[in-house]
Parts: sequence; C-alpha cells; structure tokens
Amino acid sequence: MNRDLRKTVRVVGFAALLLGTPLGVSAEMYADLYTGAVFTNNTDLTVTSTLGTTETIQDLKVNNSWTAGGRAGYWVDSLDWLGFGLDLFFFHAKAPSQSATSTITGSGTTLTSTTSVDWSLPVLGIGFDVLRLRAPLLRSEQFPHGRLQPYFAAGPAIFITWAGQVRVQPQGQHDTNAAVGAKAEGGVTFMLTEKVGLFTEYRFTHFTSKLSYQNNTSGPATETFKASFDSHHIIGGLSFSFP
Repeated sequence: MNRDLRKTVRVVGFAALLLGTPLGVSAEMYADLYTGAVFTNNTDLTVTSTLGTTETIQDLKVNNSWTAGGRAGYWVDSLDWLGFGLDLFFFHAKAPSQSATSTITGSGTTLTSTTSVDWSLPVLGIGFDVLRLRAPLLRSEQFPHGRLQPYFAAGPAIFITWAGQVRVQPQGQHDTNAAVGAKAEGGVTFMLTEKVGLFTEYRFTHFTSKLSYQNNTSGPATETFKASFDSHHIIGGLSFSFP
C-alpha cells in the first residue's frame, strides 16, 4: 500500500469514527442538496519523468465551472450549535487550450519555452465535516433550533480525479488519483418551515492531483502530472431537518 493510499485510509477511518459517534443521546438530523459556481485560481503543472527531467508549466488558467452535491449529518441536541456531516460533491478543473511558459530542467541544464496545454480534470469530492458550528438565531416554539442559522464547517476531504493525457505516447491513456485535501465553508440557512429551509454558502477547497502515464516518445518512461488546485465555490440549495 503506497503512502498516499495509507493516508487516505487513515483519514476515512478517523472521520467515520467521529461521524458515527453522536455526542448526545438524541440528534437533529439534516440533509442538504445544492448547486452553484466554482472559480479556481491559476495553477502550475509539474511533469516529472523517470528519465530525469522536470517540466514546470507556469500559471495555467483554469476555467470557471459548476458544482452540485449533497450532504447529510446531525446536530447534537444537547449542544445544538455543534454538528457533524458527510458531503459528496462534483466539479470540473479544466485548463482550456492555451499557450503557457514551460521550464524544463534535467542533466544540469534549464530550458524555457512556450508550450500548448489542454487538460480536462473532473473532480469528485468526499468531505468530512468533523467540525460544524451554527448560531441558532430567532428561536421560537415553531423553530426551537432557530429560524436563522449562520454556520461554519471544516474538515478533510478526499478528492478523486481522473483524466486522459494527449501529450504522451501511446495516446488513449487514463489515470485516477485519490488525494487528501481540505474543505472549509461558511453560510447561512433560513428555515421556511420547521423542516425545510434555504441556504447560501461560500466554500474553499484545496487539493493536489498526481496522475501518471507511460510515455515512449523519447524512450520508455513514466511521467507524473502534478498540480494543486485552490477553488472558491458559491453555492445555494435546500436544507431538510429531521428533529
């Protein structure tokens, strides 16, 4: 088992233990459905070859995208400002066709040139909200946990990416990577009824993807494509409460 896989398994086990162990005798369950827009910062793509060369493609533009997902969890009844959750979401990190500055190092030399890049990277995220906090405002008999609920959540997330690569030979290759990253979010929920509400939220995600392909262009080699992605999500949706 490689180091990345062991790290992923440890995160899943720890988060599952927290999420499966309520801190109170009873809990208020919730489920959310949402969609929205994603804005990803420019990034650098590093291509490392087993032939001993490293290419850094600098300041790649990443297209704006959409996201959709759902989450579920619970708020602890005795501490109704504290909760936990599990989040499943999808978005796309696509570097459109573009020319970018490329720096190649190897064998004691450095070469800077311009290269063409076109890379499409679907992303499936599994977030573990090991800390979820809310402020139950406007409490009443109908809304015992507050009608207005500003909230914050944070925790680790597993980001699964997969992509083909046209810069290698033979073409038609695909690879999949699962990496541990981070997710943090803040928003506000307004309950329309005791069980149904609307929410809007800002979310930040960070992860690093590493995908490997065989490349026989200059001799048998394995090339690893590595890039980190910082994304800003603006989402909204429906929240369902099950007291």
